[in-house]
Parts: sequence; structure tokens; C-alpha cells
Amino acid sequence: MEVFKIDKITKQFSEQFVLKDFSFNIQSGDKVIVSGRSGIGKTTLFRLLLGFEKPDNGSIYFENSKLTDVSVWGLRKRVAYVSQDLNIGTGKVQSLFDETLLLKANLKYRLGATSEIKRLFDYFELQDGLLQKDIETLSGGEKQRIAIINALLLKRDIFFLDEVSSALDKPLRIKVLNSFLLNPDFTVLSISHDNYLPLGIEINNLKLE
Repeated sequence: MEVFKIDKITKQFSEQFVLKDFSFNIQSGDKVIVSGRSGIGKTTLFRLLLGFEKPDNGSIYFENSKLTDVSVWGLRKRVAYVSQDLNIGTGKVQSLFDETLLLKANLKYRLGATSEIKRLFDYFELQDGLLQKDIETLSGGEKQRIAIINALLLKRDIFFLDEVSSALDKPLRIKVLNSFLLNPDFTVLSISHDNYLPLGIEINNLKLE
């Protein structure tokens, strides 16, 4: 099934073209690595797909329906976006997860959340005691993993990942990337400068120039 279709979109800031007559399609389950030099428009592409920016020309379709101010809300309920921004909030880590699980769309996942958080903490090599720590006191790598776990708790099937392993050492970067790229149920767009790609699956490289 076609998840996204981008049809000849153009986006310009002042005199600078970020994207010009740009087109591509993404099918359900695709794993797409978005690459290109700094400032070329990688993060802008994510913002366009999420409706936070609008193309100057061209159209974006989500599951065969044109993206509009109304339909974008349905899209956002399907996408988990993990930003490279390490400012993930204040207060206790557990409070961050509680806030996520109190969203109306996520209430049905609260019952199994404790065991799911435990499993994810073990996989991403985090200590249980971190749940009661203030977010502001965490290291960059801990914040990245907490943001990833928070996204996974949403139980979405489409993930936009923006340099989500940049603060991690190589073994943890591999774990993070494997958790998304090796899951056949996930549709993934990942901005990454990491050269690691798991063997045995097809990865599409979307290079912006």
C-alpha cells in the first residue's frame, strides 16, 4: 500500500530553494534513509509531511488522500516523530511516559505499559532507577533513548527519525537502528549520518541534492 506520495513539491525560504519539483513515493513497510548535506532540506521534508510547513507548489498525499489542514490530523495520529532536539521536557522520566499514555488515543495501552517500559529499558540498556530521575539531569544519550521509548509507547506504525542515535556509542546506535529498521511492520524515514545498515533487508536511500 502506498503510504506517502509527494508530487513535484517546491519549498522556498526567501531566495533559497530547499526542495524544487521534488517527487517520491513510500510504500507501507519501506525503510528510507534520508541523506544530504546540512541545510539541504531533510528536516523541512519531515515538517512538510507532518503539515507543519506547506509546499509552495505541488501536492502531498497520505494513503491516497491529499494532505489538507483537516486530513493532517489523521496522519499525525499514525506517525511518531523523534527529533534530534534533546529538550524532551522537564520533571521525572516516569511523568513523561504517564503524560504520553494519558493521551486519548493511547489510553488502551496503559494496562501493559509497565512491562513494556521494563522491556524497552532492558533492550536500550537503561537502569530502572532512571524512571524517578529528573529529565534535566540525564545525559544526552539517556535523553535520546528516553525519547525513542516514548515514541514506541505510542504504538504507531510510521516513524520519522531525525538523527536519533547521534549521542550514542556504536553498539547502542546499532541497537536503536535495528529496533526500527528490522521491524517489518514499521514504515521508517530516518535522517542519519550513520553508515550502519543491517544486512538482509532492503533500505532505500533518498538523497537530497
